Amino acid sequence: MKNKYRITVIGSGDRGGSYMNMLDKYYKEQVVMAGICDTLPDRQAKAFEKFGFETEHADWQEVIRISKPDIVIIATPAYLHCDIAAFAMQHGCHVLTEKPFDLDIAKCFALREISQRTGKKLAIGLQYRNNHIHRSMKHMFDANVIGTNRMVFYNDMRMTRPKIAMHDAKYGNGGPLVDMACHMFDLMRWFYGCDPVSVFCNWSKSAERRPLLDSIDNKAADTCAMNITFEDGSTGVITMNWGLPKSVDGKFTAYAVGSEGLVDLFSINDQKCVEVKVVEGEILTFNIASEDEPEVENAEKTVFDYLICDIENRGNSQASFEDGIVSLACSLAALRSGALGRPVALSEIYAQRPSVLEAMYP
Repeated sequence: MKNKYRITVIGSGDRGGSYMNMLDKYYKEQVVMAGICDTLPDRQAKAFEKFGFETEHADWQEVIRISKPDIVIIATPAYLHCDIAAFAMQHGCHVLTEKPFDLDIAKCFALREISQRTGKKLAIGLQYRNNHIHRSMKHMFDANVIGTNRMVFYNDMRMTRPKIAMHDAKYGNGGPLVDMACHMFDLMRWFYGCDPVSVFCNWSKSAERRPLLDSIDNKAADTCAMNITFEDGSTGVITMNWGLPKSVDGKFTAYAVGSEGLVDLFSINDQKCVEVKVVEGEILTFNIASEDEPEVENAEKTVFDYLICDIENRGNSQASFEDGIVSLACSLAALRSGALGRPVALSEIYAQRPSVLEAMYP
């Protein structure tokens, strides 16, 4: 890091906390904690005290104006991401925003134009690339040991989320087809090395009548089965249900298969290497490479480091506009597909640029 950067954080919940803890652990002497903003006064005050911020304010525009940061970290509900990022860039700041990119893809395209005009950089926290198992998966795909007809399957079953913004299709994170599936789309695209073309999806709302969500007017889809087709003919399959009753939780599981082999990850969080079963039951093992080790130590640090490289013209952000737009377009295609009962091409989403609600109710 060539310079000392002033950092302002908007949102001090779980994700904002992860970035603040990372900065405190790795860059305490190399950054200035300039400003903190949160809609919850107690949480804001706690972060202000713990991390030694210079300024705190409940209004995100005011805290950016007052704290004059070099970098703004955005960890709010997704519907605010591009609004805050646009304001920050227009006030001279680079941006690290949490995923999903936004709930309105038109805002993402508009933000890219603002970035080009202002010269300010953007990083998106698609940090699942920076864990042990997904790095091992990437090496396995690069080694081309599972042959053709490649398919990656993700299965994510959870109880209705107590953080109800996860279930809000307008003023939250858009539900699991947006909030979580964005990681899965990004990983598949990274593994295959090509872009998704179309999505065919059935979705529903398992938690629609749960009292926990009564305050949400626009409840998000929380249950789905979808199929994603990629440019080279590879396939992705995602099944999700975030509407299960309290204390009824499944696991986040995955596997990959091709014409020549099978990878079975019973639980992603429990495994550290990729074992591929090939001809006559032989097992090939893939692990992280030595160059991966510093990048899987702390996922948020890696996202931040790549942004700094981009700012200092030493490289590019790990995930930026194209990555965020493609993953959001997949979500919107899935929602529109379920509404129309047919596959939806990403080209249709790019042409029409809907919001999550517009995709759900075309």
